[in-house]
Amino acid sequence: MTTALKSSPNNRLDAIVEGLIHASDMALKHADMPLSRMPEFFMAVHVAQHVAKSFKNFGYRLEASVKQTLADAGVDEAEINDLLSNPDLRGNGRFDLVLRTGKKGTPAHVLEFKRGSRSAHLLKDLTRLTRTVHAGARLKTNYLVFTTKKSEERLFTMLQAATVEYKRNHPRARSQVAYALKRYQPIPHWAKDDDNRNRLHMAVAVFEVSYKR
Repeated sequence: MTTALKSSPNNRLDAIVEGLIHASDMALKHADMPLSRMPEFFMAVHVAQHVAKSFKNFGYRLEASVKQTLADAGVDEAEINDLLSNPDLRGNGRFDLVLRTGKKGTPAHVLEFKRGSRSAHLLKDLTRLTRTVHAGARLKTNYLVFTTKKSEERLFTMLQAATVEYKRNHPRARSQVAYALKRYQPIPHWAKDDDNRNRLHMAVAVFEVSYKR
């Protein structure tokens, strides 16, 4: 990918997928293992490094404090306290990766990485990212990245079901927040202990959680 002065929604997504493909290649070459069996942190590190190399305006923090990230993004202290009181956000926890911009390293995007795509986990993870999305110039778009055996069609169905359930359980939730499956890329995979390495379906998927204008 050609180094860009500034990221856009599309080339940012492309860079995330390119970082995942590189991670997959490195897992095969150096660990003799498919990406889906590597630690989630392995994906986060490779994506962070690739995005930083691709765009001059991005730095990053790995395992970034939830509370400090929100504060650095300029979220009001009262709102931070309100957000952290919700168990979905895990206020004493950490985000897998935060992309930061500018001289002060202002948080711009939160990325969470998962192995697998069970329906219950999908809703919980999307809910967590939803609570960090804001209408201002910062944290308008976040990403959920995971490995999955499911087809694109199955993921769309899961996403629709998760959205319906979230709105039913949170009738007053911000309707300005949207979920979308933005990237889906097959990667090498085989069954554990299969010396013949017969190819099985596996992919990396990138969900975008964004503020609707």
